[in-house]
Amino acid sequence: MEKESRWRFILFRGVFLWGYPTGLIAKSVELFPPGVHLPRFTSLAEVAIFLIVWAVGGIAFGTWMWNQKKKSCELHHEEAPEAS
Repeated sequence: MEKESRWRFILFRGVFLWGYPTGLIAKSVELFPPGVHLPRFTSLAEVAIFLIVWAVGGIAFGTWMWNQKKKSCELHHEEAPEAS
């Protein structure tokens, strides 16, 4: 695979590009009454909990993406015609 390390890929793409943005969007949407607002946190404990939850979700998503990328690279490598 590429020179990019596994954990760098997972943290950057999973946590920072997917987990935190998705969490902020989810926190910004109110179901009742319907509407969108700036995220409101009532305490630092709530912020910490949300950051942990979003990070765990991002790590799970990033790991899944890494595994899909790895499978794709292996499949592409197997299908490539060999040079003689």
